[in-house]
Amino acid sequence: MVGWVDNMTAAMRVEERQSYGLRGRCPSTGVFELICGCMFAGKTERLIDHVHARHAKRVQVFKHAVDDRYHPTRVVSHNGRSCEASPILRASKSLKTLRGDTDLVAIDEGHFFGDNLPDVCAAILRRGADVVVAALDNDSWGCPFPMIDALRNLADVVSVKTSVCAKCSRPATRTQRLTPITDNRFVGGAESFEPRCVQCWTPPPASPGQITRDASNTGPWVQHSS
Repeated sequence: MVGWVDNMTAAMRVEERQSYGLRGRCPSTGVFELICGCMFAGKTERLIDHVHARHAKRVQVFKHAVDDRYHPTRVVSHNGRSCEASPILRASKSLKTLRGDTDLVAIDEGHFFGDNLPDVCAAILRRGADVVVAALDNDSWGCPFPMIDALRNLADVVSVKTSVCAKCSRPATRTQRLTPITDNRFVGGAESFEPRCVQCWTPPPASPGQITRDASNTGPWVQHSS
């Protein structure tokens, strides 16, 4: 589902954008699209579509350094499509390496980054570059990421992706954890997670509060890759 932010959230969105120094639709301000949803919903595929639609020399792609499952310096979808990316631990690093001629910044696995990601995205937008962020909207317990909610209010376009439930084939909006929780660093794919509808989904035995998050350093390590 893709669409411009509806009227019900318009007032909140205007206030949120103003708090980041984005006032109205200024021609010199970039456009921000947030791509969110559960795992295996095609979020990274859509991000790669954006990247391939632009001139390669005017695009910068960033990924969290913790996500090295498929390749350490490429964003790779579950279907095997990929694009070059710079691995970073903190979203602010993207600002330090932003080139003057860049007209699109793409950030994959946005949920891995710390709470300053909205500030970083707003700073990039003020420089005139467009921004695309792909991220999970909820964790394995079905709890929304507060930082992703902030990105929703900042975004011009919110693309909500769904998958197919691995149990019943109905539309899936949740991510099911399949393997035991043994530490606080969860990066995985089909061996550890699968998409589920609300009816087939069961939260893990541990509650989110029992797992340590370190957003001040490198983001919510406890979360999975999309």
